[in-house]
Amino acid sequence: MISRFQAGSPVMEMIRLSSLEQYYALPLNKWNIKQPPDDEQLESVFNRGKLDLVLTPGLGFTSTGLRLGRGKGYYDTFFHKCKKELKYFPYTMGLAFKEQIVQEIPTEPHDFTLNVIITPE
Repeated sequence: MISRFQAGSPVMEMIRLSSLEQYYALPLNKWNIKQPPDDEQLESVFNRGKLDLVLTPGLGFTSTGLRLGRGKGYYDTFFHKCKKELKYFPYTMGLAFKEQIVQEIPTEPHDFTLNVIITPE
């Protein structure tokens, strides 16, 4: 699966990919991230009603699973949708370098706590 952001929208879709080749063929967006084009019809992860794991980027994390993103709420909005539309909530992992682990992160009531933060160490 891979995320797709729509310009000017707080919505992030998670799209199913059928192969690694399909991933490599994706174009880069303005942030230099591979992303399916908006006009390409691909399957949403919600179509099958099941999602096991979400790997989540961030600017910073706490050891207890709090995450600082870029302030657009893409992942929090996506996680709220997972709660509503999926029978089981996926396991969530934050991907970080040890330098990104901090003691505190400002949060709001709608922020989700990740299950675990993993680092190369």
